[in-house]
Amino acid sequence: MAGGKETPRQKLIGLMYLVLLALLALQVSSAILAKFQFLNSSLELAVTNANTANDGKISGIAKTVEKSPQYKNILDEANRIKKMSRDMIAEIQGYKDEIIKATGCDKGKDCKDPHTNTNGMHGMDEKGAYKGLKDEDKTAHLMVGDPSSGKKGAAYGLKDRLNNFVAELNKVSGASFLPLAQDGKEDPLTKNDPEQKGKDFAELNFAHTPMIAAMAVLSDKQSKITAYEADVLSRLAQKVGAKDFKFDVITADYSALSSTVAAGTDYEAKMFVTARSSAIVPVMKFRGSMVKVENGVGVVKFKASATNYDAEGNSKQNWEGQVIMPKPTGEGDTTFTVKGEYIVAKPVIDVKSASVSALYYNCGNDLNIQVPALGANYKPSFSAKGANIINGKDKGAIVVIPNVKGTDARVAITVASEGSTIGVKDFPVRGVPRPQIVAKIGGNYVDQKKGVAAPGPASITVMAEPDPAFAAALPREARYNITDGEVTLARGKREIQTLPIRNDNVNLASIRSQAQAGDRIIVVIKKARRLNFRDESEDVQINAASSVITIPVN
Repeated sequence: MAGGKETPRQKLIGLMYLVLLALLALQVSSAILAKFQFLNSSLELAVTNANTANDGKISGIAKTVEKSPQYKNILDEANRIKKMSRDMIAEIQGYKDEIIKATGCDKGKDCKDPHTNTNGMHGMDEKGAYKGLKDEDKTAHLMVGDPSSGKKGAAYGLKDRLNNFVAELNKVSGASFLPLAQDGKEDPLTKNDPEQKGKDFAELNFAHTPMIAAMAVLSDKQSKITAYEADVLSRLAQKVGAKDFKFDVITADYSALSSTVAAGTDYEAKMFVTARSSAIVPVMKFRGSMVKVENGVGVVKFKASATNYDAEGNSKQNWEGQVIMPKPTGEGDTTFTVKGEYIVAKPVIDVKSASVSALYYNCGNDLNIQVPALGANYKPSFSAKGANIINGKDKGAIVVIPNVKGTDARVAITVASEGSTIGVKDFPVRGVPRPQIVAKIGGNYVDQKKGVAAPGPASITVMAEPDPAFAAALPREARYNITDGEVTLARGKREIQTLPIRNDNVNLASIRSQAQAGDRIIVVIKKARRLNFRDESEDVQINAASSVITIPVN
């Protein structure tokens, strides 16, 4: 018989179980029944502890599978075994609860919780003992059934499910577990007993049996289920190496996260021994300094850098470390040299912008600066000469505000990642182009050659339109409004009336009432302001050629 390894406590409980069964056959006193309650409680506690231990075995398998995902199917099998086991234990617990209800609940079938009554104990008395401790009839009726009607009790179905559970465990593990539910002729304790060997599983365990003894029988089945589960989980753990082992050959090697890295990023590699004993703790060094070792693995980490790159932008580099292991004899150490190679790739700075060729002076120029070679390791920071920088919400997004101007004005932006400089991008600085003054009547541009029909419009809209390229590149910066100007109705050499302009929309009702064919409406814009991305305004110079608009009245 193959079985799970039992702890000394489990062995002692099993021995007590056998002794008490023997005493029970002699119809001993109620004191023995009380011992059965103690035994049942011990078995239930053992089940709880075993479940916890089995959960730990599965966690150990899971940790191993994290490093060796090819064994995921074994972890899935372990979780399936756990579910089968817990479902079986839960089913048995349901029968135990029904027995408590039937034998000790004050409210019979209306009892919601079999363990507590109005005083806190439905199925128990004030001393904590089960009320139906000695009951045999109700227990037998539930588990064995009614012989007179031929109705079979719950134990018959339980027998099939218990033995199917064991058969599945044997199939998975290759073990030879004995069935958990045996008839009298199969059970080693009763197969030679003339009075017992003719009984089936239900009669053997639950007929003419006090309630507390039946409870102990069911708890014993739960305990054995956890022991079988533990054995199978141990076998599965061995398949993924999640157990202690011995070895006599040691080799050292390394594993790098990537053999190609970009300058300014971390090169990371792991030095390790291919076989390890928990009794041996290796010492590892890199560049003369100690490397932190955990579970036989040392992590080598340093900033990758290079000065000379080939035509493809790559530079081949190497590193060297040492793994020091004590000799099996305990006399001295053995030092293994670990050598690794890696390639430093020259990073390329990629700048995305609506106007990447130049930056506009005193404007919020949106840039998105990425270094594709760094991938997820790109953690940028920026500094600039000749400009202020505002960091955006997204990685690599910044707003650059040049503060230098002139014919040769330039901004130099330094790109770094995790404190290591990647490179510098240089941009020329251009001034903001002057806006064009235009006039509209009814939403249409005014034709200064054709003019308007007398007596002219009731209103006119005068606007400062931004340079199209500037507006396309920085729409938040290309917002203008007229702040000062005047509109005059002229007849020949005389000025008939002049009105001030304080905003874009001008009411011409008073001029219209006096206008005649042959007159002229003259618009002169003196000042305009621009609203920037911060919603701050500043005076702007106006294109002189467009600052005066003359509209003939026909």
